[in-house]
Amino acid sequence: MRILHILHQYLPDHVGGTELYVQTLAQSQQQAGQEPIIFCRRHGQGQRLEQATWADLPVFYAVNGPLTSARRFRSTLGDRFLGDCLRQVMAQTQPDLIHIHHLMGLPVRALLAAPAPMVVTLHDYWWLCANAQLVTDYGGQVCTGPRWGLMNCARCGLARAGAGAAWPLAPLLAPAFAWRAALLRELWPHIAAWIAPTAFVADWHIAHGFPPERVHVIGHGIELPPAIESAPSRSREARHFVYIGGLAWQKGVHVLIDAFNGLPATVHLTIAGDESAFPDYCADLRARAAHPGIRFVGRLTREQVWRTLAQADVLVVPSLWYETSSLVIQEAFATRTPVIAADHGALSERVRPGVDGLLVPPGDAAALRRAMQRLMEEPGLLDHLRAGIKPVRTIAEHAGEVETLYRRLVS
Repeated sequence: MRILHILHQYLPDHVGGTELYVQTLAQSQQQAGQEPIIFCRRHGQGQRLEQATWADLPVFYAVNGPLTSARRFRSTLGDRFLGDCLRQVMAQTQPDLIHIHHLMGLPVRALLAAPAPMVVTLHDYWWLCANAQLVTDYGGQVCTGPRWGLMNCARCGLARAGAGAAWPLAPLLAPAFAWRAALLRELWPHIAAWIAPTAFVADWHIAHGFPPERVHVIGHGIELPPAIESAPSRSREARHFVYIGGLAWQKGVHVLIDAFNGLPATVHLTIAGDESAFPDYCADLRARAAHPGIRFVGRLTREQVWRTLAQADVLVVPSLWYETSSLVIQEAFATRTPVIAADHGALSERVRPGVDGLLVPPGDAAALRRAMQRLMEEPGLLDHLRAGIKPVRTIAEHAGEVETLYRRLVS
């Protein structure tokens, strides 16, 4: 089966959960004898369609000039060059199935005449939320979705463009968001199946109008790590906490630092993530970090991720937005590392409180500090949580379930 994977950006330019998931899934499909192909947009000068190989996978990169937030939004509404590129790749590769992972910045209407059944994985909330993460750009709060005639979406757009003070102009911008919503709704009937990585994501989208008979919950799997020995310093009380992920406001890293600043100087916190995407936020994080045990280590390779998790006592996931899956939690469990996570969204499904981790109210630094103190001071708790970690779902198991859905749709 020839599968065309479509997403908004890809490796090696962008390293994130969606990009790594697509690579891992495509590699698993390739090993199973299928033919995965990847299409994405790429930032760069000029306009051209590049064909390359990355990690033994064929990739088409559609280069269409510098990419800004405004241009990304406009391209979703329509872009002749990107549409031509997408149609050219579909015609050239003749896929049996098209798997859409993200269309941000890609012309939606180019897929209305797609030559094969289409499947969408809901990696975030982009199909209803233009900034994809259900966090308001103007107030930094979790959003319940489009409302007030899309006025809240228009206000978000102004804030995202750096014009938050011009919020009274939101009525003038609302029609653009209504146009976007109408275009996406036009594509909905052409989607044969929607894949949700967790029940929370499925329920949220169904509550907002998605057809329940076409929404399938298929939990993500991960590629298991190589044999990495846990550090000798792993003790019965937590001494080394770690955060691995994006360094952006919605990830709640500032909440973690505020919580950690109140802990004894004998404990350590490793913060791993790319500081180039949001430099102002990262500068604020460093300014907040008063604790002598806080260490910023930058972006990690896959091998370094596994080693860091294996040497840590606890992973902390303090996200302020509704995470849809959080692969890093599965990676932590693969190294038998318990997790403290914010108690909302998919994180509430991923962590079983008192069994393999602890849950705390999102954004509550004091509650997060108390949870870390429990793992530092309560005898036997850390060992109990390590013992409660179940075997993680592998990418082969996940890919097998996805293939079953593919074959049902193709046949």
